[in-house]
Amino acid sequence: MSKARRTEHTAIEDAVIREFLDSQSENTKVTYESSFKRVLDFSNKTTGKEMIENVDEWSRKIMAFKQWLKAQGYSDASIETTTGMLRGFFAYYKKPLDLSKADKRKLGSKGEREHEDYSFSQSDIKKMYEIGSLEEKYVLVCGVSFGLRSEDFTKLTYGKYRIALENAKKESLSTPIPLQKLMTSKQGVYAYPFISSDALPIIQTMLDSHRDAKDSDLVYTSRKTELSEVLQRVFKKSGLDSHGQHVRFHSLRKYLFDRIVSVSSTTKGSQIIGHKISGEIAPYIGVGSLREVYEKAQSSILVSNGNGETKRKVEALSTTTEQLVKMLSEKDKEIETLKAQLAQNTTKTQEMFDLLTSQITAIQLQLPKPKEKGFVLS
Repeated sequence: MSKARRTEHTAIEDAVIREFLDSQSENTKVTYESSFKRVLDFSNKTTGKEMIENVDEWSRKIMAFKQWLKAQGYSDASIETTTGMLRGFFAYYKKPLDLSKADKRKLGSKGEREHEDYSFSQSDIKKMYEIGSLEEKYVLVCGVSFGLRSEDFTKLTYGKYRIALENAKKESLSTPIPLQKLMTSKQGVYAYPFISSDALPIIQTMLDSHRDAKDSDLVYTSRKTELSEVLQRVFKKSGLDSHGQHVRFHSLRKYLFDRIVSVSSTTKGSQIIGHKISGEIAPYIGVGSLREVYEKAQSSILVSNGNGETKRKVEALSTTTEQLVKMLSEKDKEIETLKAQLAQNTTKTQEMFDLLTSQITAIQLQLPKPKEKGFVLS
C-alpha cells in the first residue's frame, strides 16, 4: 500500500477546533492536531462550527472517513486514533455522534475520551461562590471574569490590579473595568480581560489584605496546576457531582467565551480571552468596543448573584440614598431658615417687651402719690 499522504505542517487556527485541541494534554494535543488535519482534508476544509451543526451527517459518514484514511495508507492504529479523536471532538461540545453498536465496534475502543471536561452552569458557579474561601472565590470568580489560560492567570500582579482600579477611579468608570492588555504565553497574542462586578470586591479584598505587597508581586503564588485542584475542592464542598467528567480551570475560559460570543462575534470573544483568530490578521477593535460587548454579556457571566439582580438593587439603593441625602440637605436648610426667623422674632419680642416695660415705668412715675392717713386721738 502507498505511503500515507502527509498534510502541510501548519497550525490549525479555527477557534472551535482550537478550543478542543487546547483542552488536551500537551502530548495528546500534538497528536490530535495532526489527526484533525486529516479530517479537514477529507471534508474540504470545513469549519469546526459547521461540523457541530452537521453532527448527524458526521454520524453517517464517519465510516466513510475511516475507509478514506485506509485508502490514504494510514495504519490501523493511526486510523483508530483519528476516528477516536473525531468522536471526542463532538463529545466535547455535547454533540456525541449517534453510532450503532456495530459501528462502535468497527471504530475501536478509543472512540470516547477517558475524561470529558465538565461544563459549568451558572448555578454551579453560584453554589461554588457562596461556599468558597477567599482564595477559592478569587480563582473561581476571576477565572470566569478574565477567561485566561492558567499560565496567564498566574502572571497577574498586584500592580496590574492597582493600575486598573486607579484608572477606573480617574475616569469614573464602573464595571466592567478593563485590565491592561496581557500578552498570552501560548499563542503570542494579546488578551483584553475585564474585571466584572463580581470580581471587583474580591480583588479589592485581596489588595486591602496585602497592602505591603509590591506592584511586581504575583497575586497567586502556587503552581498553575493547582488552579484546577482549587476548583475541584470547592466543587466537591458545594455538593456538586461531575458524573465522571473532569473539573478543571480551563473550563472557566470556555464558560466566558461561550457567553461573550452569544452576544457578539467570535472575533471579539477571541480578543477578550486572548485566543488567536483563525486564518486572518486580527482587526483592530478598541477596548471601548470590547467593553460594550462584555457589558452586554455580563448578566450571564455574573456568579455571585446569577443574574445581576444584586447589582441592580445596589444601584437602585445608591440612587435612593442620593435622593434622601438631597432631601435631608434641603430640610436642613429649611430648619436653619426657621431657626434664623425664630431668633429674629425672639429679638423683636424682647425689644417690644423692654419698650413696654419702660413705658409702664414712666407712666407709674407720673402718677400722684397717694396721701398717708393719720391717727386721731380721742
